[in-house]
Amino acid sequence: MTSQPTLKKLYGNKETLNLKEFTSQIWVVEKGFSLKKLTQFLDEQTAKKVSNFLKVRKFKFKSNNQICFDLSSKQKFSILVVPKKLSTFSSLELAREALSNVKGENACAVLVNLSAVSESQELCLIDSFVSAAVALNYQAPKYETPKKKPETTKDLTVSFKVNHSRLAALQKQGQSSVASAHKTNLVRNLAQRAGNDLTPAVYVKTAKEMAEKAGLKTEFLSLSELKKMKAGAFLAVAQGAGENSGGILKLSYQPKTGKRKVALVGKGITFDTGGNNLKTGSHMFGMNNDMAGSAVVLALCLLAAEEKWPVHVTGYMAITENVLNEKAYRPNDVVTSLKGKTIEVIDTDAEGRMILSDTLTLASREKPDLVIDFATLTGSVIRALGTQYSGGYSNRKHWLSKIRKAGVLSGERVWSFPNDPDYGRCLKSDIADIKQCRLTGGVDHIEAAFFLSQFVEKGVEWVHIDLGAMDPEEPLAHIPKKPSGFGIRIGKELIHMT
Repeated sequence: MTSQPTLKKLYGNKETLNLKEFTSQIWVVEKGFSLKKLTQFLDEQTAKKVSNFLKVRKFKFKSNNQICFDLSSKQKFSILVVPKKLSTFSSLELAREALSNVKGENACAVLVNLSAVSESQELCLIDSFVSAAVALNYQAPKYETPKKKPETTKDLTVSFKVNHSRLAALQKQGQSSVASAHKTNLVRNLAQRAGNDLTPAVYVKTAKEMAEKAGLKTEFLSLSELKKMKAGAFLAVAQGAGENSGGILKLSYQPKTGKRKVALVGKGITFDTGGNNLKTGSHMFGMNNDMAGSAVVLALCLLAAEEKWPVHVTGYMAITENVLNEKAYRPNDVVTSLKGKTIEVIDTDAEGRMILSDTLTLASREKPDLVIDFATLTGSVIRALGTQYSGGYSNRKHWLSKIRKAGVLSGERVWSFPNDPDYGRCLKSDIADIKQCRLTGGVDHIEAAFFLSQFVEKGVEWVHIDLGAMDPEEPLAHIPKKPSGFGIRIGKELIHMT
């Protein structure tokens, strides 16, 4: 937890401020800016130091150029040159890099000076720097023996000097960015909890407590209740994990105004061994984060309540684990889903689509305006896109372009894949209504999405996000290292597009 607000203060163009309060200044300027223009904003002594340093280094005011140096023994000075048209992703990335350059034991109170950028850039840059600061302040869960003298760390705080007088709008944007970034950190934290710590039972209890504290209504469908409902696809996976191992946790946010309804569905496999199709060690390691999709759902519901969105948001967290024992489901089993469709099991390591199929049916029976599911579903999407993008899919063609647009606006990039029906031919079964997946080959990220689409009730619009960017190999946008917590920013965009 941060000891003080990450966003400290916004200063208008007519306000004076004490620069000695800050351990670092970051000046953001646009491409084509000049040293002469910059020094006009600075006091005489600072202008001279900056001018001399930049001339020695032959610094050019070209897009994405950055430089950082010690203005004094107590203060750093940075310049970040941005293009005149800046994408959200690039803005987040540049903010992370700039703050990483100044973060340190004695560089924690940062002033980001936006006096030299256009009004159109301000909102994006404030969002980016605040989001990056929260991400850099993130503390991963630790299971170490407590130290006699615990290390003390100082959180980054950011303040802004802006060129215009619309402080109220900028402040509102900043606070919203703080809230979203903290929810991203929540996803990161839950995804890093050890599998023997965040068990299905502990996860349900933890999520329920968080939700109720935020004023959300909760309802838990245990395995015995799901059995009565004949949710056979979910139970096929859960039966190997024991009677008390998970279920579906439903969270409900109801605003005072607004008629739109969105349902969120999240995969919550707290550990995935692959079951009878056992994963190898290198592929099994890290499978404690296979519940990240459900963590996105929890965090978005909490964010809706915190920011009082004018949208009814219902979250369905499908929580269990996929383990190997004498009760675990097997290839060639045939199970009957909540929708009544029979499923021929091909690979027990394709458990995500099993638990999601019943949960999607449950969510779509409420007839919301849109259902969105989040899941670390396939390795195929990573082979297709790498870990820089996540994959998107929908049962409505008009949502394919909206998914891309939401990714651009949010900075959490998603590539949408085709939804043509011939991708489902490979799932025809000789003994059941549908195969779970192919035995080998194919384009599993598309075919898995087609499989899921068969369990969404008729007439309900649905978007699927395959979280290939949850575990990026390198820093991604404002996130310095994995897990990324991907899903909060784009989820918020998609919900407000409904």
